Amino acid sequence: MNRFFAVTAAVLLMAAPFITALAEVTVGVSWSNFQEERWKTDEAAIKAALAKRDAKYISADAQSSAAKQLTDVESLIANGANALILLAQDSDAIGPAVQKAVDEGIPVIGYDRLIENPDAFYITFDNKEVGRMQASAVFAVLSKGNYVFIKGSAADPNADFLHTGSWRCCRQPWIPVT
Repeated sequence: MNRFFAVTAAVLLMAAPFITALAEVTVGVSWSNFQEERWKTDEAAIKAALAKRDAKYISADAQSSAAKQLTDVESLIANGANALILLAQDSDAIGPAVQKAVDEGIPVIGYDRLIENPDAFYITFDNKEVGRMQASAVFAVLSKGNYVFIKGSAADPNADFLHTGSWRCCRQPWIPVT
């Protein structure tokens, strides 16, 4: 997992030379909801990767509020972020903040949640494979019975990918599901 975060940081640092006259790289991270344990692990890995490159880390927690996340991103930029990693609470609502960053020449990474903007680089896991692995693990424990698929948040495109991967596990491998 640390390789994933190191790659994320490396992508931002590779973009840094394209930002004019940077004295230092300051990466602003906007977390959708930092209360989840996973994000604390991710943050530690991102911080470690950035520290190896003498880059500064600043962050904000949107606390599951799309509106707060918009103001958080503005605040990150105002506080010197010249590269952004955004874990979007709502992939559509974050659009104005992404456009503001792009307009200011700030590279943006949509982290683990797709942001529909051609100027935002998207980095994530193979979420279809994650869904397939989760369903396979369930079926390994209980191979027969009735199952309920909970698709997840409509604001998170990854929910579709996970669902597709889970659903494919339930069918014969030669039957494609779109």
